[in-house]
Amino acid sequence: MDLSLTKKELILAGYDASLGQRGRADRTRDSYRKIVERFFGWLEKEGITELGQADKTLMTRYREYLFHRTNPCLSLKTQSMHLVCLRGFFRYLEKSNQLLSNPTMHWELPKVPDSLPRVILSEPQIKKLLAVPELDTALGLRDRAIMELLYASGIRNTELRNLRLYDLDFESGTIRIEHGKGDKTRVVPMGSIAGHYLREYLNAARPKLFTKGRKHLPRAQNDVVFVSFFGRKISAGSLVHLIQKYLEAAGIKERIGAHTFRHSCATHLLRHGAPLRVLQELLGHTSLDTTQKYLRVEIIDLKKVHAKTHPREQC
Repeated sequence: MDLSLTKKELILAGYDASLGQRGRADRTRDSYRKIVERFFGWLEKEGITELGQADKTLMTRYREYLFHRTNPCLSLKTQSMHLVCLRGFFRYLEKSNQLLSNPTMHWELPKVPDSLPRVILSEPQIKKLLAVPELDTALGLRDRAIMELLYASGIRNTELRNLRLYDLDFESGTIRIEHGKGDKTRVVPMGSIAGHYLREYLNAARPKLFTKGRKHLPRAQNDVVFVSFFGRKISAGSLVHLIQKYLEAAGIKERIGAHTFRHSCATHLLRHGAPLRVLQELLGHTSLDTTQKYLRVEIIDLKKVHAKTHPREQC
């Protein structure tokens, strides 16, 4: 296989396709492509013309470049993302028999402190937000079903947009998430209220939206659950835009996306007694450490309430 950097567009296309097959979100694929392009640019400056020349010594030099010589300086989290991406990139080249070995195989990644969710909506805010969409319109019914499902199940933006009709099981009240983060599959509850609005959307709204764009809709998208005004698969940007629109209508000033519903779902479940192991399964976390950040959010909230209400704090 020719791994000359003159063929970098072909190499990048193959890598991007492999990310797509593993269910990576569009934004993640775009970010990873830029990271690999940056790496290619560094190789060219170093006079390297073949990816096969990238041995352990060269990759150590690039790692040092990321940590000490980049301008502007990258945050520890961004540096770690670069390393994760490149390790995966070389793993792809090795598995596809384009390289004999992976020069990043023994990389140890820097420990990045877990960041707490920046915005958690309160239960009254969620209730107020969910009541905004007008249910007598196809889009309003769709949007209510979307936000109800995001909050009830804690699924991600990409996971919601990739839902297919056959992923929904109303008899058991569950949804199947195919190719979630890390290419994992899991089954999560949809919730009775979310299930009600999802049924209403599928019966009364989706046929109207789907009919508008039927001539232009690719055959592979015919079974997508949530569609746009013209019957196409709803985009990530459109999902963020519709959530922000309802936030403004509800008088909520925070700027959030679909992930805030996920954070709020986990925090509220924990607040009402859900075990961490259950949250781990619901959210699809590989490690319980990732789930435990919501426990830290609860402790921070507890400290705030304690400071405001405990008699000794009022002295």
